[in-house]
Amino acid sequence: MATNAGVASFPAYAPVAVGSQVNVFVRAALYLFVLSIPFELPQRTFPVEIPTITGALFLLFTFLQPSASYRRIPAAVLWFITYLWMFGLSTLVNRSAQTFLVLHLFLLMLQLVLILWAGSNLLRDRTVLRGVILAFAFAVTMRAGMQILGLGATAREVWTGGVRVTAFGQNPNWSAIVLSAGTVVLLSLRPRLLTWPLAALTSWAVIQTGSRGGLIALAFGLLIAAWGLGRTTAARVRGLFVGVLALGVLAFGVLRSDMLRTRLEAATQEGSLAGRERIYPAVIGMISERPILGWGPIENQYEIATRIGEEKKDKRDAHNLVFDLMSSTGLLGTVPFFIGLGLCVAGAWRARRGISGMLPFALVMTTLLGCISGTWIASKILWLSLAIALATGATGKRVQEVR
Repeated sequence: MATNAGVASFPAYAPVAVGSQVNVFVRAALYLFVLSIPFELPQRTFPVEIPTITGALFLLFTFLQPSASYRRIPAAVLWFITYLWMFGLSTLVNRSAQTFLVLHLFLLMLQLVLILWAGSNLLRDRTVLRGVILAFAFAVTMRAGMQILGLGATAREVWTGGVRVTAFGQNPNWSAIVLSAGTVVLLSLRPRLLTWPLAALTSWAVIQTGSRGGLIALAFGLLIAAWGLGRTTAARVRGLFVGVLALGVLAFGVLRSDMLRTRLEAATQEGSLAGRERIYPAVIGMISERPILGWGPIENQYEIATRIGEEKKDKRDAHNLVFDLMSSTGLLGTVPFFIGLGLCVAGAWRARRGISGMLPFALVMTTLLGCISGTWIASKILWLSLAIALATGATGKRVQEVR
């Protein structure tokens, strides 16, 4: 009976009957890392991002309780480690000339895989999961509020008209993904009289960024999260109605934004995709020439810039996760990465019958949809969502076995 009662409750607001088994300092370091995710500072005087620093601090504190942090190695983590081996192999075979940049990216990816490993274990603890969800919701709300109020906000004019607004000089597309993920989380929390207006706030911040990919990710994330608001079929239909209503409000906000409306019109009527219409054909050509090990991490970006005749930048991103993986590490790197990714998505889907409902699946799909139009392979929000998926998928499976 106690298990069934727990299944009906969402961990972010349900009372916790048993105290956490995770060391308080480990929990605090994890919460600090999560709180820092929306506050990257691209225009900084120090060489390392704040979330990278807090991520390193979290990994350091995990050694206070290694038995809890590293007691299991999920299969997905092993596949991501295989990807890192292919990362190194592709770098050696292609004789990369960008040693520092490649090493920096490799260390960043290694850190993220370790965070996934530790996080997927620690987040099995209901108290820790609850704290992470609330910390992320709070951080995204603060980040959206600062942008809307103009505190640290930055604006950039676009050729279609209007300005794209973000904060701290962040990439507006990346900001939109983080804000969209936060909106999905807020929609799943209670009390709804408080969290739903906050979700509307973060949604408006997404519209301000002018990110078309972020808008699509948000729309699908809202529908998935709304479907999971109920446990019965009737309740899910009501939730879906709420989701459609939310999309209507979102569409109204888009229509009120001249900047985003004209960007969408440019994409649908003129085929303008902010340079992607030139980048994608170039990347496809690169993949066909070196399909096994690609062109090497970072080196692929320089090759893209050369092929499209880029005049302002030395390198250009592939603007798509699949294209980036295939052009950098080829099939040998892409296959293990996507097997690991698939295992995480499967875990998020299993979690729908557990205490977390559809939130892990909605969160993972929101971030992955954002990776269709951008390469956010080293984004902290992506790997946090994957860690939540693995952890809740494992506990959700246990709940089903008990039932």
